[in-house]
Amino acid sequence: MIEYLTPEMTEVLRAGAANAQGMCCTPGQVRKLWPVLRDAEKLGYVRIIGSERPWITPQGRRAIGAPSESEADRLRLIALCGGRKRLEPSVEQDPRTDFDYRSYRSMGWVCTLVVRQPDSRERPLTLRVGRDIDSEPQFLGSRNSIVQPESEGTPFVLTLVPAWMTKPMRRDGILTPPIFSTYPFALDEHDARFSAEDRETWERLRRACYAINTRIRRGKSAPTPTKRVFGETA
Repeated sequence: MIEYLTPEMTEVLRAGAANAQGMCCTPGQVRKLWPVLRDAEKLGYVRIIGSERPWITPQGRRAIGAPSESEADRLRLIALCGGRKRLEPSVEQDPRTDFDYRSYRSMGWVCTLVVRQPDSRERPLTLRVGRDIDSEPQFLGSRNSIVQPESEGTPFVLTLVPAWMTKPMRRDGILTPPIFSTYPFALDEHDARFSAEDRETWERLRRACYAINTRIRRGKSAPTPTKRVFGETA
Protein backbone atom coordinates (compact mmCIF):
# COMPACT_ATOMS: atom_id res chain seq x y z
CA MET A 1 0.00 0.00 0.00
CA ILE A 2 2.99 2.33 0.37
CA GLU A 3 2.96 3.13 -3.35
CA TYR A 4 -0.40 4.84 -2.92
CA LEU A 5 0.97 7.39 -0.44
CA THR A 6 1.26 10.94 -1.74
CA PRO A 7 3.45 13.59 -0.06
CA GLU A 8 0.34 15.36 1.27
CA MET A 9 -1.07 12.10 2.66
CA THR A 10 2.26 11.21 4.26
CA GLU A 11 2.36 14.61 5.98
CA VAL A 12 -1.17 14.14 7.33
CA LEU A 13 -0.38 10.65 8.63
CA ARG A 14 2.83 11.82 10.30
CA ALA A 15 0.87 14.55 12.07
CA GLY A 16 -1.58 11.94 13.34
CA ALA A 17 1.21 9.65 14.53
CA ALA A 18 2.84 12.53 16.42
CA ASN A 19 -0.41 13.65 18.06
CA ALA A 20 -1.12 12.20 21.51
CA GLN A 21 -4.77 11.50 20.54
CA GLY A 22 -3.92 10.35 17.02
CA MET A 23 -5.71 13.29 15.39
CA CYS A 24 -4.31 14.10 11.95
CA CYS A 25 -5.39 17.74 12.02
CA THR A 26 -7.62 20.19 13.85
CA PRO A 27 -11.34 20.52 13.00
CA GLY A 28 -10.59 23.86 11.34
CA GLN A 29 -8.20 22.21 8.88
CA VAL A 30 -10.51 19.38 7.82
CA ARG A 31 -12.17 21.34 5.03
CA LYS A 32 -8.82 22.36 3.54
CA LEU A 33 -7.44 18.80 3.70
CA TRP A 34 -10.69 17.06 2.83
CA PRO A 35 -9.56 15.53 -0.53
CA VAL A 36 -6.41 14.09 1.09
CA LEU A 37 -8.36 12.81 4.10
CA ARG A 38 -10.98 11.14 1.90
CA ASP A 39 -8.29 9.34 -0.11
CA ALA A 40 -6.56 8.23 3.08
CA GLU A 41 -9.89 7.02 4.46
CA LYS A 42 -10.55 4.94 1.34
CA LEU A 43 -7.17 3.24 1.83
CA GLY A 44 -7.94 2.57 5.50
CA TYR A 45 -5.22 4.89 6.78
CA VAL A 46 -7.60 7.34 8.42
CA ARG A 47 -10.98 7.11 10.13
CA ILE A 48 -13.03 10.29 10.16
CA ILE A 49 -15.04 10.58 13.36
CA GLY A 50 -18.04 12.87 13.17
CA SER A 51 -16.74 14.44 9.93
CA GLU A 52 -14.43 16.74 11.92
CA ARG A 53 -11.95 14.48 13.70
CA PRO A 54 -9.70 12.47 11.37
CA TRP A 55 -7.99 9.74 13.40
CA ILE A 56 -5.02 7.71 12.14
CA THR A 57 -5.62 3.97 12.11
CA PRO A 58 -3.09 1.22 12.95
CA GLN A 59 -2.86 0.55 9.21
CA GLY A 60 -1.99 4.19 8.63
CA ARG A 61 0.76 4.00 11.25
CA ARG A 62 2.23 0.94 9.56
CA ALA A 63 2.09 2.63 6.15
CA ILE A 64 4.52 5.36 7.25
CA GLY A 65 6.58 3.12 9.53
CA ALA A 66 5.36 4.83 12.72
CA PRO A 67 5.13 2.93 16.02
CA SER A 68 1.77 1.59 17.13
CA GLU A 69 -0.47 3.64 19.36
CA SER A 70 0.52 1.71 22.50
CA GLU A 71 4.21 1.94 21.63
CA ALA A 72 3.90 5.69 20.98
CA ASP A 73 2.22 6.15 24.37
CA ARG A 74 5.02 4.18 26.02
CA LEU A 75 7.70 6.30 24.35
CA ARG A 76 5.93 9.53 25.38
CA LEU A 77 5.76 8.27 28.97
CA ILE A 78 9.48 7.44 28.97
CA ALA A 79 10.30 10.88 27.57
CA LEU A 80 8.10 12.55 30.18
CA CYS A 81 9.68 10.68 33.08
CA GLY A 82 13.18 11.19 31.71
CA GLY A 83 12.62 14.91 31.33
CA ARG A 84 11.62 15.40 34.94
CA LYS A 85 14.07 17.60 36.80
CA ARG A 86 16.09 15.90 39.49
CA LEU A 87 15.80 17.28 42.97
CA GLU A 88 18.94 18.95 44.30
CA PRO A 89 20.34 18.12 46.72
CA SER A 90 19.64 14.44 46.20
CA VAL A 91 18.03 12.40 48.94
CA GLU A 92 21.43 10.99 49.93
CA GLN A 93 22.98 14.48 50.30
CA ASP A 94 19.98 16.19 51.87
CA PRO A 95 20.69 17.27 55.47
CA ARG A 96 16.95 17.26 56.21
CA THR A 97 15.07 14.09 57.12
CA ASP A 98 11.58 12.91 56.19
CA PHE A 99 10.51 13.86 59.71
CA ASP A 100 11.72 17.44 59.07
CA TYR A 101 9.65 17.71 55.90
CA ARG A 102 6.57 16.32 57.62
CA SER A 103 7.08 18.85 60.42
CA TYR A 104 7.44 21.75 57.97
CA ARG A 105 4.26 20.73 56.20
CA SER A 106 2.27 20.36 59.41
CA MET A 107 3.47 23.79 60.59
CA GLY A 108 2.62 25.39 57.24
CA TRP A 109 6.18 26.47 56.44
CA VAL A 110 7.72 26.83 52.97
CA CYS A 111 11.17 27.62 51.60
CA THR A 112 12.27 30.89 50.03
CA LEU A 113 15.52 32.43 48.80
CA VAL A 114 16.42 36.05 49.51
CA VAL A 115 19.39 38.42 49.36
CA ARG A 116 21.33 39.55 52.42
CA GLN A 117 21.13 43.32 52.65
CA PRO A 118 23.81 45.59 54.17
CA ASP A 119 23.11 46.01 57.88
CA SER A 120 24.70 48.82 59.92
CA ARG A 121 23.19 47.69 63.23
CA GLU A 122 25.51 46.66 66.04
CA ARG A 123 25.14 43.04 67.11
CA PRO A 124 21.88 42.47 65.24
CA LEU A 125 19.71 39.64 66.50
CA THR A 126 17.95 39.27 63.15
CA LEU A 127 18.99 39.03 59.52
CA ARG A 128 18.21 41.95 57.23
CA VAL A 129 17.13 40.52 53.87
CA GLY A 130 15.08 41.37 50.81
CA ARG A 131 14.11 40.12 47.39
CA ASP A 132 17.10 42.11 46.15
CA ILE A 133 19.61 44.52 47.65
CA ASP A 134 17.46 47.63 47.12
CA SER A 135 14.03 46.19 47.99
CA GLU A 136 12.12 46.89 51.17
CA PRO A 137 14.03 45.18 54.01
CA GLN A 138 12.62 42.30 55.98
CA PHE A 139 14.04 40.94 59.22
CA LEU A 140 14.31 37.23 59.91
CA GLY A 141 14.76 35.78 63.36
CA SER A 142 14.32 32.49 65.15
CA ARG A 143 10.55 33.02 65.44
CA ASN A 144 9.77 33.53 61.77
CA SER A 145 12.47 31.61 59.91
CA ILE A 146 14.71 28.54 59.87
CA VAL A 147 17.87 29.37 57.92
CA GLN A 148 19.17 26.39 55.96
CA PRO A 149 22.84 25.33 56.06
CA GLU A 150 23.29 25.55 52.27
CA SER A 151 23.32 29.36 52.41
CA GLU A 152 26.01 29.75 55.09
CA GLY A 153 28.93 31.86 53.90
CA THR A 154 27.01 33.22 50.89
CA PRO A 155 25.46 36.65 50.18
CA PHE A 156 22.07 34.93 50.09
CA VAL A 157 19.74 33.33 52.62
CA LEU A 158 17.92 30.08 51.95
CA THR A 159 15.32 29.85 54.69
CA LEU A 160 11.99 28.44 55.74
CA VAL A 161 9.21 30.91 56.55
CA PRO A 162 5.48 30.65 57.35
CA ALA A 163 3.46 30.11 54.17
CA TRP A 164 1.41 33.30 54.74
CA MET A 165 4.56 35.34 54.01
CA THR A 166 4.56 33.99 50.43
CA LYS A 167 0.93 34.87 49.68
CA PRO A 168 -0.67 38.20 48.69
CA MET A 169 -2.07 40.17 51.62
CA ARG A 170 -4.89 42.68 51.87
CA ARG A 171 -4.04 45.94 53.65
CA ASP A 172 -6.63 48.69 54.00
CA GLY A 173 -8.71 46.98 51.32
CA ILE A 174 -5.80 46.88 48.86
CA LEU A 175 -4.21 43.61 47.77
CA THR A 176 -0.43 43.83 48.17
CA PRO A 177 2.21 41.47 46.73
CA PRO A 178 3.63 38.75 48.97
CA ILE A 179 6.74 39.45 51.03
CA PHE A 180 8.65 36.42 49.72
CA SER A 181 8.28 33.89 46.92
CA THR A 182 8.59 30.11 46.81
CA TYR A 183 9.76 30.43 43.19
CA PRO A 184 12.54 33.05 43.26
CA PHE A 185 13.49 34.62 39.96
CA ALA A 186 16.99 34.71 38.51
CA LEU A 187 19.28 37.58 39.53
CA ASP A 188 19.23 40.73 37.45
CA GLU A 189 21.83 40.04 34.77
CA HIS A 190 22.60 43.77 34.50
CA ASP A 191 23.38 44.17 38.22
CA ALA A 192 27.17 44.52 38.45
CA ARG A 193 27.11 44.03 42.22
CA PHE A 194 26.87 40.27 41.73
CA SER A 195 29.85 38.33 40.38
CA ALA A 196 29.71 35.27 38.18
CA GLU A 197 30.37 33.14 41.26
CA ASP A 198 27.46 34.81 43.07
CA ARG A 199 25.16 33.99 40.17
CA GLU A 200 26.23 30.34 40.21
CA THR A 201 25.59 30.21 43.95
CA TRP A 202 22.16 31.79 43.48
CA GLU A 203 21.21 29.22 40.83
CA ARG A 204 22.37 26.37 43.07
CA LEU A 205 20.30 27.71 45.97
CA ARG A 206 17.31 28.24 43.67
CA ARG A 207 17.37 24.56 42.76
CA ALA A 208 17.64 23.67 46.44
CA CYS A 209 14.65 25.94 47.20
CA TYR A 210 12.53 24.20 44.56
CA ALA A 211 13.58 20.79 45.86
CA ILE A 212 12.74 21.63 49.47
CA ASN A 213 9.30 22.96 48.56
CA THR A 214 8.63 19.89 46.40
CA ARG A 215 9.54 17.57 49.26
CA ILE A 216 7.42 19.58 51.69
CA ARG A 217 4.40 19.19 49.39
CA ARG A 218 5.10 15.48 49.07
CA GLY A 219 5.56 15.07 52.81
CA LYS A 220 3.12 12.65 54.36
CA SER A 221 2.18 11.84 57.88
CA ALA A 222 4.04 9.11 59.65
CA PRO A 223 2.94 5.60 58.64
CA THR A 224 0.20 4.10 60.77
CA PRO A 225 1.66 1.35 62.96
CA THR A 226 0.44 -2.13 62.20
CA LYS A 227 -2.19 -3.29 64.64
CA ARG A 228 -0.89 -6.18 66.68
CA VAL A 229 -2.84 -9.24 67.63
CA PHE A 230 -3.75 -9.44 71.31
CA GLY A 231 -1.07 -11.39 73.16
CA GLU A 232 1.43 -11.18 70.28
CA THR A 233 4.13 -9.57 72.42
CA ALA A 234 3.32 -11.49 75.59
